[in-house]
Formats: sequence, structure tokens, C-alpha cells
Amino acid sequence: MKKIIVAAAVLALVSAVNVYAGETELKVVVPSGNIQKGDTFEVDIDVTKNTGFTSFDGLIEYDPSVIKLIGAGTKADDVLVYGDEDDTKMFLTSAFIDSMVDQVPQESDSFYDGRANGKDTAADIGAIKLANYVDKTDSQLKLLKITSTGTLCTLKFQAVNSGTTPIEVKNTLFSTVEPSDRWHFDASARVTVSAGSSSGGETVTETAAETTTVSASGKSGGSSSGGGSSSGGGSSSKTSSTTQTTETQTSTNVIIEEVVEDTTQQIQPAANAVKFSDLSGVSWAEPYINDLASKGVINGYSDGTFKPNAPVKRCDFVVMLAKALDLPEGEDNFSDVSASAYYAKAVSAAKAAKIVNGNTDGTFAPNSLITRQDMMVLAKGALEYAGAEINTDDSALTSFADNAQISVYAKPGVAAMINAGVISGSNGNIQPKNNTTRAQAAVMISKLCDKVFK
Repeated sequence: MKKIIVAAAVLALVSAVNVYAGETELKVVVPSGNIQKGDTFEVDIDVTKNTGFTSFDGLIEYDPSVIKLIGAGTKADDVLVYGDEDDTKMFLTSAFIDSMVDQVPQESDSFYDGRANGKDTAADIGAIKLANYVDKTDSQLKLLKITSTGTLCTLKFQAVNSGTTPIEVKNTLFSTVEPSDRWHFDASARVTVSAGSSSGGETVTETAAETTTVSASGKSGGSSSGGGSSSGGGSSSKTSSTTQTTETQTSTNVIIEEVVEDTTQQIQPAANAVKFSDLSGVSWAEPYINDLASKGVINGYSDGTFKPNAPVKRCDFVVMLAKALDLPEGEDNFSDVSASAYYAKAVSAAKAAKIVNGNTDGTFAPNSLITRQDMMVLAKGALEYAGAEINTDDSALTSFADNAQISVYAKPGVAAMINAGVISGSNGNIQPKNNTTRAQAAVMISKLCDKVFK
């Protein structure tokens, strides 16, 4: 009997250890520089140690009076994936993160630490649930484990007010199926937002732009295409291609990007010339940005900056596009575009012009970041609306090393922009699924205006 009791005790001890046998360590990586009110910034949730897991869930928590999660950030090179070389899947996809940001959790859902009220979105209450599980098996039909370290996900925030807040990953649960292990590892880091002098981000900037009465269509006052300087004086031109190498600092690494843009147009500067203080690193885009700003198509921030490397939301690209083309207002809108939103008229106008079609469920996802390929799809729609000649021969795509990354639906749009000379690529790549920057959007729209209003 004594031996049986001892054996049972040993078995119980082994079982207890087995339940929490795994180990995964997380780290919240926040920007090292100053964050001002109105800025957007990205935060990485990194896995720094990992014995292997098949499922994860956790809560991203922060003070919504200081910052707000607006969606998934830039996909990291070391983002966690699973599967074989021919069929890999991101563990936490951008689409999933974006959907959880907009979710309205019910008050009865205890996972949200009592913050849910059944009315506000997860982003508004400062508590976003992230979860997923591996759905692929090995040759023995056992679920594959994610055993690597790297970036679990990248999150994009906007600073809405001055103050300090922790960004926490809490209530975490990692697990495996065989053997059945479960373990936890919470992590956090603090960010401080200063009052600064930013205008409050693209939303505030574009809201102000909605009230302007300047026609930015380019139908008068010369072409709105780029090239030259908008600093006043006589006309100017660039007669050769410019190569500019820029560095974009992220929270974890430095991305070196070489951009080559052909700027052979000549323009007359607008009467109310606008210049920004932070364009020295994007000289290839500077004349386009200044010219469109002078015409009221795009806006900067009250501190004199433009933030050229900041990503662009779908709604804000459409606002710029609608102003550039002087689109007439439409009669209806998408189900997720509020009538009171600053971008509602622009999106309605673009829908009526059949420049944007939205998703199959009748939504537009206005606050999602727009990729380069989607920017080109909308640009093609703009040219079609204007009756411009379009060439969608996709043989032009083969000259780019990453052409296989272009989605099938986007190929006609990308091909049209390449064939029209609007897009020349970067270092032999088209970068179709990279997020569009404000500088890239300005160059695109300026060149579109040149095609439409030449």
C-alpha cells in the first residue's frame, strides 16, 4: 500500500510538472525616440525564448486616454510563421489583428478585465484580445509547434493625448496538445507622449482639409504633377532621374530603402507655395509633396512637418484622390463609413465614380493601412474614371524580382501604373504588399494628375 501511495504521488508530481512544462518569453519593444501627440508609432511583441507552442491567447492593454491601437503594423522580417517552405502561414495575421481592434466585446466577456461595455470597440476601451492556434500537422498528424523566436506581432498605435501608459501583454496562455502543456508569460513596457505641436494625426489634418474651397483638380493653374520646387519664383525642372537612399528607423531595426523616381516634368509653382521642414530625406518626392500641398490636395502638420514616411490609411488616400480629381459627391456609402466621418464624402464620391468597390460584405475598412498594390488598383480606377488610356499588359511585371507577391486581383492595376510610367519600382522590386507612405502617395497622385489633366 505504501508503494502505491508513493507511486501515485510521483505520478501526480509528474502530471503537475507536465501541465506547465513549456516556456515562452515575451518582450514589448517600444520606440526609443520622443512620441508627440498626434504621432503614430509601432510596437513589436517579440518572442525571445521559446520551447514550442501550438496555441496562444492574450490581452493587449493600455490607457486609451493616452494612446489608441489603430491596427496591425508593418510586417516584420522575422514574424512568426509555421508550415513548410512551400506553404507557410503567419501565426497572427494583420487582417486578424485589424478585426480584433474594431470588435465590440460584450460586457459579459470576463477576458477584458471588466473593461468591455458592449458599446465601445476594443481599441476604444484599451483592451484587445489576440489568439490563434496552429492548424497544420506533420507527417504523423501531430500539430506543428512554433519553436522559433522572433516577432509575434507588430501593432500600430496613435498618440491621442499627453501622458504615460504601460503597453501590457497580459492574461497570456501558451499551450501544446501533445503532451498537454500550458504556461504563461506576461510582459509590458511604458511609453510617454508629450503634448508637442502635432495637429493630431492624419484625421485632424484631413478634417481641416475638407473645409477648404481650393479646387485641386489641376483644371486650372497648371498641372498638379510633381517636379521642380514649389518655393516660389520662376518655374523649375528636374531633367534626370534621382536616386535617394533613406533610412527608416523602426523599433527593432533599420530598413534601408533605395528609391529611384523619374522626375523629368516641368511645372509652374502654385501661388501659395508650401514647404515642409522634414523632406530632406525624401528629395525624390519633395517637389511633388510641396506642389500638391500648395494646391490643397494634401496637408501637413501644424509644426511644419509632413511626416513623409508615415503610412497612409485607405480613407486618407481616397480623400487625397477625391480632391485631386475634384470628384462630385456620391449618394450612398459603405456600411462601415459613418456619415459624420471626415472622409465620408470623399469615399462616397470615389464609390460613385467606381474607383473603389469595397469588400464583398459591403464594407470599405477605411482605417486599414493601404498597401502599394491597392494604391495602384485605386489609381487605375481613377484613370478609368477620367477616360485616360490604360495598358494592363502584365508582361511588364516580370522585370520585378518580387512580382510573384502581387495578388491576382491587383495585377491589372500594378501593370497599368508600370506601363503608364507612374511607378518605376525600388531596386528591382515593386514591394506590392508594403504599406504606402505619405511620400509615395503624393508622388502617385501627382503623376496621376499629370496623366489626367495634361
